[in-house]
Amino acid sequence: MLLLGCLALASCGGDDDGSAEAKGEKLSEANEPPRVFAERVARLLATSTRKQDCAQLEQVKSLVKFECPTEEQLRKSMRSFEIVGAEEYGTGAVVDYTSGVSKDGAAITLFVTPDRRWGIGQFGVRTKPSTKTSDKESRDDFDRAVEDYLTAVRKRDCPTFLKVTFTRNVKRKDACKVLFAAAEDLAKRLQANPAVEPRYQGGNGTYGFYAVETKKPAPKNSTISVVRGEAKGKPVYVVLDVTESPTAAVQRAARREARQKRAPGDMSPSSKPSDPAVEP
Repeated sequence: MLLLGCLALASCGGDDDGSAEAKGEKLSEANEPPRVFAERVARLLATSTRKQDCAQLEQVKSLVKFECPTEEQLRKSMRSFEIVGAEEYGTGAVVDYTSGVSKDGAAITLFVTPDRRWGIGQFGVRTKPSTKTSDKESRDDFDRAVEDYLTAVRKRDCPTFLKVTFTRNVKRKDACKVLFAAAEDLAKRLQANPAVEPRYQGGNGTYGFYAVETKKPAPKNSTISVVRGEAKGKPVYVVLDVTESPTAAVQRAARREARQKRAPGDMSPSSKPSDPAVEP
């Protein structure tokens, strides 16, 4: 239905950090820029030729399963990996790139894991470069898709769920059983927090990202990514994935720590730049 392809298979406002944003300071929700993460993953995919090479790749949090050693076609494609654009949207991000197989371009969607590392939601999605585009024409449809998705999860409404969900390689007859099972935790959280609403974190003309944070039984936050695709020549909007991310409290604490480390003239040990992120 949806014109998407996966190569591997062939900001937050309203808290005490507004002053930083007003000054134009960009503080990431993750421990490194999405561009750096994507380049490292591409390099690992391009060089993992033996089982001994797989340890780092296997530690990358990803909803997409990467075979290791890397399949030859993907390995060759990643050797010419080049980033076209990369943007963060709260706890989500999009990296547009070209490669040997995707000469016309493809995208990687990312989410921030609870330990503030990047994880891969989708890899090799064949959409036109979307970074630096406006979400103006897509925003209302993003909202509707997410609202319909959450309503379907709450009510266990399979037909509606399938209309607004990217089913990946799951057969349609098995989709509700498999994907509803994956959404069971979210369903319980929504039932325990009936007044919760999704919060838009940002996006572009093709991708949008939302946060759904619930307080009961314990604080937990999810990143919802949604994409604009095409079916039978018409635009369709579907939820790509729902992933666990840091809570708002954890994000605020991380931003405060980052600002303290950047404070001019502060040479205390606690304010020194942290070591470069260990490759996952």
